[in-house]
Amino acid sequence: MSARENGLYFRFGRKTLVICGLAGMIGACLGGEILSARAASPAAVAGKPKPKPAPDTAKTTLDGVFTGDEAARGKTQYANNCSACHMEDLSGSGQALPLAGDAFMDIWEGQTMNDFFQLVQGTMPQDKPGSLTADQTLDIMSYILQQNKFPAGKDELKNDPDALKSILITKKAPAPAAK
Repeated sequence: MSARENGLYFRFGRKTLVICGLAGMIGACLGGEILSARAASPAAVAGKPKPKPAPDTAKTTLDGVFTGDEAARGKTQYANNCSACHMEDLSGSGQALPLAGDAFMDIWEGQTMNDFFQLVQGTMPQDKPGSLTADQTLDIMSYILQQNKFPAGKDELKNDPDALKSILITKKAPAPAAK
């Protein structure tokens, strides 16, 4: 049944129906942005499969890939640049996704630290995308890892795409290498 047939056209008028239609389209676009953010990596957004590092050289976030000092600097950077949207406790709010717990792992499990780095560096903070330096980004990422109960290690994360690509974000122990 058309809008004319059921009386909507006459009851609400053309302007109201057009405005409602536009509001629906805007909502759909915003929903797509949220889903894109959830996809998290540029590769996933483009429909490409999540990259996997070579199993023989891969580290995981269980291997202590950041230091406590790096996470401490990250806490300050997070408070200054991220907590307004993602909340002090990393729980997220509105469109800002949670950065801790199962919600974080649902998004990032199986992706690399380089995927995480590229997303944070290129899109955050949302009101000033791309304004974080590489060092600030790495420190914030270290703080987020610490808050997700990943162990600290003796070496800091480095601004090296190949090194970051070789670190898999996971809470699962790696499978033993095939012989």
